[in-house]
Amino acid sequence: MSRALALRAALLVPLTLYFFAGWPGSVKLATSRGLELLSPNAAPERCAIIKDPASRMHCDDRSGLKVAQGGLPGGAAADDAWRLVRTPDPAGGRDAVSITRTADVSKSDLEFAGLMLRCGERSVEVLIVMVRAFPPRAHPKVKLAAGSSTVELTANVVPPDVLLLLPSDATALAAGAWQAATKLSVTVDDQQGAIRGFIPLTGIGHALALLRSNCPAH
Repeated sequence: MSRALALRAALLVPLTLYFFAGWPGSVKLATSRGLELLSPNAAPERCAIIKDPASRMHCDDRSGLKVAQGGLPGGAAADDAWRLVRTPDPAGGRDAVSITRTADVSKSDLEFAGLMLRCGERSVEVLIVMVRAFPPRAHPKVKLAAGSSTVELTANVVPPDVLLLLPSDATALAAGAWQAATKLSVTVDDQQGAIRGFIPLTGIGHALALLRSNCPAH
């Protein structure tokens, strides 16, 4: 990786791995068939409270989860990683469960972080993870292209304001057309201009099935 790409990764990864580690509070990493723990001695609960970006990046790297090579279709490489996180609700409600994939930093804008699939109230939700916050009432247009499928959807900004929640059309795409594609091209348009990102889709079918099997019962 070139020095420029390394710098981009150093700026991007600490924030994105915050979402891999779950929301603030007590965080527990989910385990399931097809996942392997990168470091059994890591403490994910401590990573979220580390203020220094470099230190937090190394902490998160050591405590992440990735889809094991044997669980991916077509023998895909183990570094095509989706990370599954289960976060207990401190108020005693249902756990928050999500699975996430970082963007290809060599092709994506610095303000673009990655893709999140999470258990919603009624079904799986698809969200784009950004680096900078959007106005809470904004409704940015998001263009999604994967293989021969291209759609433009209107997103809602949800807390902590760097998450763009897509409508159910995106969930249908994740369960269908995206599983036959190798990458997802995303363009987010707002008043400040276009932000572009690319997300590898290898293993999304297995990742989605794994997420659904871990969603809390309604």
